Amino acid sequence: MSEPLLEVSHLKTYFEVNKTRTVKAVDDVSFQVNKGETLAVVGESGSGKSVTSLSIMGLLFSPPANIQGSVKLSGKELIGLSDKKLDQIRGNEMSMIFQEPMTSLNPVFTIGNQIAETLIKHKKISKKEAKNETVRLLKLVGFGRAEEMVKEFPHQLSGGMRQRVMIAIAMACNPKLLIADEPTTALDVTIQQQILDLMLKVKKEFQSSILLITHDLGVVAEMADRVLVMYAGQVVEQATAYELFTNPKHPYTVGLLNSMPKIDDEQKERLDAIPGVVPAAHRFPVGCRFAPRCPHATDECTAEMPNLLQVDDTRAVRCVLYKEEAVSV
Repeated sequence: MSEPLLEVSHLKTYFEVNKTRTVKAVDDVSFQVNKGETLAVVGESGSGKSVTSLSIMGLLFSPPANIQGSVKLSGKELIGLSDKKLDQIRGNEMSMIFQEPMTSLNPVFTIGNQIAETLIKHKKISKKEAKNETVRLLKLVGFGRAEEMVKEFPHQLSGGMRQRVMIAIAMACNPKLLIADEPTTALDVTIQQQILDLMLKVKKEFQSSILLITHDLGVVAEMADRVLVMYAGQVVEQATAYELFTNPKHPYTVGLLNSMPKIDDEQKERLDAIPGVVPAAHRFPVGCRFAPRCPHATDECTAEMPNLLQVDDTRAVRCVLYKEEAVSV
């Protein structure tokens, strides 16, 4: 088995709102990303996926965020590190691709300046060397006229081109871990495929691990080795990608998969849908948080929070349906 690169243990990210209520955006989440693998984190909007990634990167500030637990990168604890030490790690040992590149890129600086900034900061190289490396990175992510691109501004590029620039910035220092938060959101289908192919290419080129945040199960099927399913701030299922698609266990995972269109299903005129919505993070129900939407819910589900149960060597599920065959993790 591969060595763990990222180890997240009992991560809790709570937000205090006006000192009157606590928003449990991420509530006791544990997982690991192994060296060279792609772990996908899936779930509906409001499940806590993005807050998990921002907590790992140290991009949430206290107050209002209160982050507890442990996040280790190559055995080094990140929770509690000073901003100065985190700055040495972010962009260097781990990098992040954000959902919307137009708001992530600085509109008043050229593309070349923004890529070179990372290189100069972390690699301690000259401006001339940084410019040459910037051109190389732009070619790596698929730009044919890289020498001209370094002089252009973000508003001169399309959404797909801006996302390629974000990948170039993220990979500038050969990070061990790449966190991609909905990297294909708002891109058309052909551009989405190009971005996914590019991520696989740079993963192979730099021998990086990927933590992929997405709600698109089609992307998961193509990209992921293992999958983490989140709901209402908690992990509800962990499995290999193959196991998840062939034998989902948690009712929420089953609902997500049933809501996907299938090319060989010509009988259905309407897609299945999970009733209801993800509850607000300050009003989670007692017991299982999925119980109000679950077709299998019983009185036991609403009485007590189920534990995350290990059902075999590679998968875990948070559901009372499996408590007889599993152990708590």
